[in-house]
Amino acid sequence: MFNTSSEEVRWYVFGDDDTIFIPENLVRTLSKYDHTSWYYIGASSEIYYQNSLFGHDMAFGGGGIAISSSLANVLAKVFDSCIERYPHLYGGDSRVHACMLELGVGLSHEPGFHQFDVRGNALGILTSHSTRPLVSLHHMAHIDPIFPNSTTFSAVSHLFSAVELDPLRIFQVSVCYDCWHSWTISVSWGYAVQIESRHLFLGDVLRTQKTFRTWINYGGLARVYTFNTRDVHPDPCQRPVTFFMEHVSSSPGDGTIKSVYKQAYQNCTYDPISSPRKIEEVRVFSTRLDPDIRQLKAPRRQCCDILPTSSNGGKVLEIRIRECKEDEFIYIHP
Repeated sequence: MFNTSSEEVRWYVFGDDDTIFIPENLVRTLSKYDHTSWYYIGASSEIYYQNSLFGHDMAFGGGGIAISSSLANVLAKVFDSCIERYPHLYGGDSRVHACMLELGVGLSHEPGFHQFDVRGNALGILTSHSTRPLVSLHHMAHIDPIFPNSTTFSAVSHLFSAVELDPLRIFQVSVCYDCWHSWTISVSWGYAVQIESRHLFLGDVLRTQKTFRTWINYGGLARVYTFNTRDVHPDPCQRPVTFFMEHVSSSPGDGTIKSVYKQAYQNCTYDPISSPRKIEEVRVFSTRLDPDIRQLKAPRRQCCDILPTSSNGGKVLEIRIRECKEDEFIYIHP
């Protein structure tokens, strides 16, 4: 722990050697808080068992820990003596948490920090992100590459091609309904678009699909998560059709950002008239997300519209993401 202070330093942020931060989103998230007050900010694990083991009110180090400078200055004075009382605890984050408890400081939970205690296919988690900005990712080497036919490094680099153009929108979910085909369309911006061949209530769409495995397999609580989940169909051909981000570009004229998503093909038979599998490409149009402090403190999900198109024989779907009107609901239109 540092032992000097600087008036120019507002926050001290810690992470593991495999923590990936989105710097702009980190700064914007911390801008909601007064650094002259005592703040201990982060998030717990996605796995109930991990939280039971280490603490439901502990900021896990892999997801990142942010400590305001005023609190850090006090902590630095007592940290060495404090951690001597906790040689039995595992990890620096557990010891920091213990010292925070002794100082009487609780966790300010920010869901954009991600411990990511999962393995396998993280699609379900990444396509159901909170309306809060993505701040960090962790354990990327322990999950499958998040884009198909990629290495972990190239997949993360590809993701950051979208982050560079609109960091605050990355993984933000917008849902719209195609009444003609009875489709439910979910856009996880900069990552993937999924189309269900049926209408689902919004609350069901936003439940995390269990595409992943738990970090450890102890049974019982190891398979209990801290968010709502839904099972995926055992037959891949019965699952939502998924389109992964191919590229993102920005128009210098009107500021429109265009993201293009290509279908991850499965060897499935389908109805060429009504099935979303006939779609080969989804194009999403948006503008750079730039919320003010009020919107950061009370974020609202954005709406999306399906745009009329007659090009490419119905193989291309175009969507526009926009701010919802004041009294607008996101629901299945009759």
